[in-house]
Amino acid sequence: MDWLKGMNDVVKYIEENLTETIQYEALARIAGCSVYEFSRIFSFMTGMSISEYIRRRRLSQAVFDLQNGSGKIVDIALKYGYESPTTFTRAFKELHGVTPSDVRKRPVPLKTYPAITFLLTIQGVTAMDFRIEKKESFQIVGLSGYDEAECRPGDTLTPLWRAFMDAYDPRLWNGGGKDSFYTAPLWQVAAYDFQSEGGKTKTVIGAQFKGTCPENMDIIAIPAATWAVFPITSPTGADYVPAAYTRIMTEWFPASQYRRDESAPNLEVFPAGNVTAKGYTWEIWMPVVSK
Repeated sequence: MDWLKGMNDVVKYIEENLTETIQYEALARIAGCSVYEFSRIFSFMTGMSISEYIRRRRLSQAVFDLQNGSGKIVDIALKYGYESPTTFTRAFKELHGVTPSDVRKRPVPLKTYPAITFLLTIQGVTAMDFRIEKKESFQIVGLSGYDEAECRPGDTLTPLWRAFMDAYDPRLWNGGGKDSFYTAPLWQVAAYDFQSEGGKTKTVIGAQFKGTCPENMDIIAIPAATWAVFPITSPTGADYVPAAYTRIMTEWFPASQYRRDESAPNLEVFPAGNVTAKGYTWEIWMPVVSK
């Protein structure tokens, strides 16, 4: 698809629905990718999360309603999705430095955040390594849940990753031997976008599975698919994820003979021994079908 047009269509959709509930699933469909991929890419390209962008646009438009209209503040708050004047006032002051009442009382300095526009830039200068693999269906055993994309302060792992590593690391490093729950060599996986809810992505973090399911673990089936596999080597792990997804979606797909297979989740694969002197070596597995 035309990625540039898709992202600008997303902005247009947001502008037309600032006073309505905006589902991230709808934005991702317009962009032609999953919610997880869209959230990562939007943040990387704009420097802010999609929720923060929508918040800024709504509070920018609220300024004009306060200046030019005579409606009650409570009605303006409800119009832009705030449940009460108190939450609206708090958000408004955080962005503008003054309260909605101040705007009505006297001239005050305010901010506006115009709608963004995605423009064409020169891309493709740096080569992208990839391979195409077909893989039969398999199972992942580990933890599943609605993970947050961002790490907590002082941590390099998202909350679900941290819970998985804290709980199951002793079993991971048995090397696939008789006491291991995992195949050998270790193939540690994060699978994203089985489903999305309220902007959060259903995530499964675990490893390719064999044998009987351990207590308190989840088993998730990954369907058979064809995958475009992108090896990534980076000094750190999480910091380079949004950039990698952005290149795949905006450069590789438009130039390839494939489109994303929406029947399968995307995977992030972390093989055993993936930490070297050069940094982290891992892979993004993107399900694809021929155009």
